[in-house]
Amino acid sequence: MMLDNINLKDIDLNSFEIILNKAGRVVDGINHGRMVLKGDGVYYKIFDKDYCRRENFVKALESGFFDEVAPALQSLIVDGEDIVGYVCESGEIIGSEFDKVPDEFYQKILSLVNEKKMFFYDLVSLNIIRTKSGELSLIDLESVYDIEELYTIDKHNAKVKPDYYYIELQRLWRESMKKISFIQPSRNNLKYLKWSYESIRKNLDEGHEICWADDFSDDGTWEWMQEIAKKDPNVKIHRNEGPTRLGHTILYDTLVDMATNDIIMIYHADMYACPYMDLEVLRKLTRGSVVSATRIEPPLHPDGPEKILRDFGIEPEEFNEKELLEFVEGDLEHSDEKYTRGIFAPWAMYKDDCKAIGGHDPLYAPQSKEDSDIFNRFVLAGYRTIQTWQGFVYHMTCRGSRFKDGAMRNPAGQVFMKNRESSEWLAQNLKSTRNFIRKWGHMVKHDSYLKPIIPPKYDIGFVVEHCDSNMLKELEPWCSDMYGDWVGHKGFGVNQYIEEEQPNTKFKLSNKLHSHHTKPINDIVVSFDAQKLTPQNFQIIVNISEMLSDSGEIGDMEYDIFKFSIKSLQTYEKELIVCES
Repeated sequence: MMLDNINLKDIDLNSFEIILNKAGRVVDGINHGRMVLKGDGVYYKIFDKDYCRRENFVKALESGFFDEVAPALQSLIVDGEDIVGYVCESGEIIGSEFDKVPDEFYQKILSLVNEKKMFFYDLVSLNIIRTKSGELSLIDLESVYDIEELYTIDKHNAKVKPDYYYIELQRLWRESMKKISFIQPSRNNLKYLKWSYESIRKNLDEGHEICWADDFSDDGTWEWMQEIAKKDPNVKIHRNEGPTRLGHTILYDTLVDMATNDIIMIYHADMYACPYMDLEVLRKLTRGSVVSATRIEPPLHPDGPEKILRDFGIEPEEFNEKELLEFVEGDLEHSDEKYTRGIFAPWAMYKDDCKAIGGHDPLYAPQSKEDSDIFNRFVLAGYRTIQTWQGFVYHMTCRGSRFKDGAMRNPAGQVFMKNRESSEWLAQNLKSTRNFIRKWGHMVKHDSYLKPIIPPKYDIGFVVEHCDSNMLKELEPWCSDMYGDWVGHKGFGVNQYIEEEQPNTKFKLSNKLHSHHTKPINDIVVSFDAQKLTPQNFQIIVNISEMLSDSGEIGDMEYDIFKFSIKSLQTYEKELIVCES
């Protein structure tokens, strides 16, 4: 389609009748600014440069979408290099919103959806005119979206019309649905992995890719993976040959690198995919977002509003698939409008969005807190977190190193984990928790639906008197630098602590721990006597980020046993978004 360009500056806006003027209109932070002017036998439509559908028009134009369905399009309006509108021939609207679109023209539109993978969302007779030459033509030409955006155009206050067209678009969307790469590390979880694999292949689109990593298992996992990979072309496998485990913190990103699809889903080995889970996740997924499915779990852990507690089995051997599927398909209340903002596995996003922030932080290897860390970074990066309540997994929970012995029932049928957390998991969780505090300055925080809450990160130095080895261990993670009188104090040397603790962290402790003779250089200096610390006033340290955010002021102040000297309240949490490791 060859079109002339008209410079915006050459249009005398005052010489035309204004039909619509919504220039500068912003709704919920989204620009809807545009205006329509009536000329001699033509209409001028002019967009704000930030208009939410301006790029839609340009993309559809360049794809040739309008070549046969918009003969009324005469010229483009440009401002410098940018297309900011168009000129259309005026014509007779062929009917009302409720009149059926002529079948021949309707079929042309459907063929374009197949060919261009784009759709005109407001396909009503009010948006179709008959030109002077008798041809039918679309108007409101910016009303075009990629087919993959069918279920997310509501963010622009757009709704597909009419209903029969929407039904057809849903079918075409499913046919062109993007494929997911499921990311599944596993360590001695073979029976759960088999159960999980069968559910993905039985209940979801067969074209999805599954990426497995065997983390030096000794239960036959690698041999089984190799066998499946020979039969299933959409399975990719990787093995950590040992002799020690790498953990899923590392292997998640190894598999993300292996994935060949644009979309990845972090997916635990003890999760059963319910039918249409993939479709429902993809319906909500856009670039710059992270979408979680909803977990249905047996009552092995405390309840919460972000999940559904219902017992359909605690081991694959007793899994009641029939009752689960009846529950999902019949008993659950289904509403397209329901979604919340929490984030947890299984979560899906575009692979390049994940890699843009550096993936998981190896600080937490082999496991624990790596998910809370990356979730914080997603939110700080501005990614939208969405939990769909239309797509579900059944999750047997914690069948890796945390509860190695699995679950069981007592004679009354009540379920519980056989043993408490393994010593391996407890030690690693403590190590990762300390590293999380070092990095973020606070414990893991989230709302009731598990959306991260991220207090500010300040540059804080502790000046501590009478600090013995036990108190040094408690205090060190909570500050950027620490200045103490420990050298020679009752035979205790700080080098001993560094020697013992340094293997547990990537933070260089020798650069963090200083003699009390060193002048503090931190934005905020907090001085106190370690002998006066109690469980009660230690909570001031635990919540210091929130306290400074709420009531911190430049200057000096005292609170309980603590003296604050505040030179700056600059925050640094956004510097943590990208993991460089």
